[in-house]
Amino acid sequence: MSTVLTTSPQQIDPLSWFTRSLVPLAFSATLVVFAIGSILVGWSSLDLPLVDIAATVLLLLACLIVQARTRPFRPPFTVRRALLPLGVTVAALALDTWANLESTVPVQFWWAPVGVGVVIGTLAPYSSVRNILGYGAVLAVFVGIASCIAFLGPVTVWPPLTTALIGSSSVIAATAASAVFCYAMVSRTQALFAGAGTVVPSNAIVTESAANTVERTTVARLGTRVAPFLARIAEAGEVTDADRALAGQLARRLRSDLVEQANRSWLDAIVVNGRIFIVDPERRADRMNAAQRSALRGLLVAALKNPSTDAGSLFIELRGQEDGSTAVALSLDVDLPEGRRVMLLAPYYLALQMTVNDVSWDPARELLKFEVPGDR
Repeated sequence: MSTVLTTSPQQIDPLSWFTRSLVPLAFSATLVVFAIGSILVGWSSLDLPLVDIAATVLLLLACLIVQARTRPFRPPFTVRRALLPLGVTVAALALDTWANLESTVPVQFWWAPVGVGVVIGTLAPYSSVRNILGYGAVLAVFVGIASCIAFLGPVTVWPPLTTALIGSSSVIAATAASAVFCYAMVSRTQALFAGAGTVVPSNAIVTESAANTVERTTVARLGTRVAPFLARIAEAGEVTDADRALAGQLARRLRSDLVEQANRSWLDAIVVNGRIFIVDPERRADRMNAAQRSALRGLLVAALKNPSTDAGSLFIELRGQEDGSTAVALSLDVDLPEGRRVMLLAPYYLALQMTVNDVSWDPARELLKFEVPGDR
């Protein structure tokens, strides 16, 4: 439970479309449309409408700051990095409070608290439940105080506490909705990721059992070619020149199969009907440890089993680097909507992050890249 409350949706699932950097832009557009529409509708009742527009610009700036600070490859969005957009939001609230000191707009039609709620929604994908509740509580207090300052006059019909609650209701609702979103996103993704990339213990029993299985399969495949030939010679009781020629061909074929089997890496073993193209001239796949193999194997098997994966579209290349590490590029063409494709990749993406370096996903090229650390 402590992890669910202290982990942001972006941290638990960086590939999700809910945590992309376009989310703040969508909230920014919503804010501008709502605020400008509310200002134009109540223009005649506003005392300083241009100041209201200036407050809208500040709230828009707060959303854009969140967008800039949550771009890919930026540091984690911590509380300290959230202080600037929160400070700009409070400044916008103070400016709009001043603009409404003499206006006749009722507190229940004040647009600024909704704008503050939009900023909280902008912060949600990049903040934990605990942080969202903290941001919302602070901003709700500020909005309640601002409501009393701006709308408690001699002709008001609401007592101070009611005025504060009406003013801050939008902020409270946005905080509750954002906290529920963060909790649901993190808790359900944790359940989805449970067991993803789990490494099978590499003990002597498991290793011996796998080796015996491979040996039995190899012997059975070779026996289907040799046994009928030997049985026919035993029945005939003599060896002809044709038998000697056929025996030579079988020997060369068996030797070729055995050499090929010896040269195959674990990555080649999962190739089914040529649906994966592997470029590994230095056999660097065999240098991966058990955890790395498990994560990559899980991704490849999941892609192969998915009927939406185009035949022959999986291409994986392993190249050595100067520092001894191995650069891996995996290209796959999965004919799925973005959301379902992300859900297919996300568990294995997270598992790879725990075992390799510099994991990145390019959705435009459908290319997954990462680096396997070297011995040095």
